[in-house]
Amino acid sequence: MRQLTPMQAAYWVGRKSSESLGGVSAHLYAEFDGEGIDPVRLRFALQRLSVMHPMLRARIDADGLQATVEVGPELQVEDLRHLSGQVLEERLATIRATWTHQQLDLAAGQPVAFALSRLPGDANRLHVDTDMVAIDPVSFRIVMEDLAWLYEHEEAQPAVVSPGFFDWLDRMNTDSNLKERRQRDRTWWKGRLSQVPPAPALPLKVHERAVAASSTRYSAWLSVQEHQSLREIAQGCRVSTSTLMLGLFAQTLGAATKSERFRLNVPMFYRAPAVEQVDKIVGDFSNLLILGAELLAADTLGGLCRKIGAEMSELLTHCTHPGVSVMRDLSRHHGSMQISPVVFTAGLDMVQGDLLSPRVSHIFGPMTWVVSQSPQVALDAQVAAMDGGVLINWDVRLDALPESWAESTFQAYVSLVRALIATPGLVAVSLDDPRFGAVAVACRTGEQVRAQERAANTERMLLQLLGRVGDGRAVSADCDLVATGFAQAQLKDLFGFVNRYIPSAGLSCADLNEYPSPGQLAGLVCDRSAGASERVAGALLKALQAGS
Repeated sequence: MRQLTPMQAAYWVGRKSSESLGGVSAHLYAEFDGEGIDPVRLRFALQRLSVMHPMLRARIDADGLQATVEVGPELQVEDLRHLSGQVLEERLATIRATWTHQQLDLAAGQPVAFALSRLPGDANRLHVDTDMVAIDPVSFRIVMEDLAWLYEHEEAQPAVVSPGFFDWLDRMNTDSNLKERRQRDRTWWKGRLSQVPPAPALPLKVHERAVAASSTRYSAWLSVQEHQSLREIAQGCRVSTSTLMLGLFAQTLGAATKSERFRLNVPMFYRAPAVEQVDKIVGDFSNLLILGAELLAADTLGGLCRKIGAEMSELLTHCTHPGVSVMRDLSRHHGSMQISPVVFTAGLDMVQGDLLSPRVSHIFGPMTWVVSQSPQVALDAQVAAMDGGVLINWDVRLDALPESWAESTFQAYVSLVRALIATPGLVAVSLDDPRFGAVAVACRTGEQVRAQERAANTERMLLQLLGRVGDGRAVSADCDLVATGFAQAQLKDLFGFVNRYIPSAGLSCADLNEYPSPGQLAGLVCDRSAGASERVAGALLKALQAGS
């Protein structure tokens, strides 16, 4: 039995937590659409795969100790060849929704699940779900590569990959030099805690009671030519392609949250060469770098990317103090629970190239769907090399973030990336340039839509009050109050009434410059009052109706 690593422990605790954004497993679910897969042959390949990689049989007991069990994963097969049309689509959608939100049974030694849906016309869909407590994203690539090779070479009888993950873990825990480095890095972080920026000001939903997790994926594809353009731009900017994409993400998120400084979780999957052939081992080697994004520290987009690149380099030199431990230290420093709900993972500079090899696509078909979840994470952004191009995926918790905000922010990010490809010189342009302002406008539009969705009662209250102070003038939720003819005195009376009953609203005529309509003002009031305006508005509406 071995102790869990700090990252594994965070995953394990998070899946059982009842706190906000908790109660989900850290897992990656993928679908491969191909044809002609033989279930018997695949089942045999899977049996041999679980012999090669013991972590596919990892078990975590009630005390948080890990070991392996004897029996590996079984292939589930469902024959859907008799279905077609809408019925088939609904069944596949149900499987996707179930697997996206499932928690694999770690106590029973099931950190991975495989299923094969047999479809009409000799087509099939392979479903793969891996819990990151045992199989990190780099290990996912190893799993799929080895499974494809074993399926292709039916007579091969591979031995256990040795040394294995537990051997690596033992070596890391007993290395005296590493212990000294951990203490040094812990001291470095202790002196830096007061400088770590806050979490991004996400428009997180507030629920009065627990709600089920609901994750969705936003995806975009950049062509081989666009990928090459990004490489050239990054080279000219003196940063890696991954760092360039991280800088663009920070710029977009800052505009969407109106934040000038914030922290991000940037996963790393470095495998310290403590044992031989460590690059062939399946396990959880992940760590988190707690990156502080300081948007005002640079004047240009290129400068921002270089600043982030320099910060990442410094963090890497102090990474033996795990990011999970940094967050615990940060919580103690502030005297309150600290989270980092935004993750950015980049795999554009991997030695092996694409996320998956051509062999995997040849045997199982292309990966047509992938989504991930992690506890305490509302937005998980990933960029990865795929088939020579770039796959941009955002996995978003819609139980935590408004769909309109998430979608508009994602589109703003993709638009900024493509604008840079079309205009490489944009990296040298000031961040005050109107082209970057367009990112903020796109995100703000989504934010206003989100606010209006949350503020139904507040909007109805404002419309009724406006009808009264405007002597019965017809007012709609999207009209411009100044253009409609409301006098400053009338609006001041209205705002004074609202502020008396909802002090945190703090409405003034100056707000009309950015929020000119009743719908937008309602969203502003709801946001400033953290949703309390909805209860107050409900009571005021009843009083107004009773008075009339």
